[in-house]
Amino acid sequence: MTSSELRRVARALYELPPAEFTAARNQAAREVSQRSDATAIKRLARAQASAWAVTALVREDVALFGELLELGERLRDAQENRDPVALRSLGAERQKLLSRASARARELADAKGVTVSGSAMIEVSQTLQAAMTDPDAAALVRDGLLLRGLTVTGWEPVRLDGAAALPPEGVSVGRAARAARPRASTADPEVSERERKSAEAAAWSALDDVTTAHHSVSDLASALDELASRRADLEAERTEIEEQLRGVESDLAGIYHDIQVGERDKKAAERAEVRAKKRAKQAQERLDRLGWPPRRG
Repeated sequence: MTSSELRRVARALYELPPAEFTAARNQAAREVSQRSDATAIKRLARAQASAWAVTALVREDVALFGELLELGERLRDAQENRDPVALRSLGAERQKLLSRASARARELADAKGVTVSGSAMIEVSQTLQAAMTDPDAAALVRDGLLLRGLTVTGWEPVRLDGAAALPPEGVSVGRAARAARPRASTADPEVSERERKSAEAAAWSALDDVTTAHHSVSDLASALDELASRRADLEAERTEIEEQLRGVESDLAGIYHDIQVGERDKKAAERAEVRAKKRAKQAQERLDRLGWPPRRG
């Protein structure tokens, strides 16, 4: 199996909801003839819910993901040109676009029955932001084999090792190939400016995370309100049923009593009937002995 063939099999597997992944992967491994190919397939790990949702967004809404990457390029240009006005304007636009893209990712996940928790939604937002910030991260996310969420810190390269089932061609995810940018000497007059820009980027990132977390809290609060309302309805329904049950039990107790009385009266009537029949028989026998009714001559 060539690298391209393995990548094709892997992409098909990662399109499946995470709950179906393991069984499908094992089946795919059984269907290949070469043991080495089966081993390569079995090494594919299941994606986290956040990574699966991001991959679904990239696959199902190419235009929206393209908007994110285009805005990321504009943000990098503004950062390099030290344009604070553009950074603030684009920062506000970024937050709106990230919110829209995150909501779309959750919508796609819901449609496939994949549950994305509040904390996982934060990872979705961070991963999309990482793709906007780092072209290598964008290539890895676009490749469709993402296993975990990505984290961005300012404008530094995103750590990609272990983030994908297979590294995309042309992107190195090793630490040596993605070493940190050279540190400036303490005498460099641009140090404070770079620190300021890094702090500003970190602030925007933190703001994004806060907003995403706030949305998650709001969603959970709404869900809890709905559950509380449903609980109140069910408790009221239970109270009504319990009252009906008490009435039924009271009626049933009355019927049990009436049945006992009726059975007792029935037995008494049966005994009276037996005695009456006995008296009637005795009376008839007496009449027979007396020759009654008299015979006509």
